[in-house]
Amino acid sequence: MDVVLRGGPGDGRVVRGGPESVVWGACLYERTTDVSQVHGRDLRVYRHRPDCCEPFGRGSEDRCE
Repeated sequence: MDVVLRGGPGDGRVVRGGPESVVWGACLYERTTDVSQVHGRDLRVYRHRPDCCEPFGRGSEDRCE
């Protein structure tokens, strides 16, 4: 299933999505209830988690694992 990313470095990018989250580059995007029309298709929106990008660190302190 294709999804659209919102926020962060992947903003506006259409990628293959998983059921609850997508990892793009070094960042985590989480599923929302929003739907956006992109190139004539309705796609589920996955929102960027800024605390889960690699430059911010990953692990137990930011609950990204």
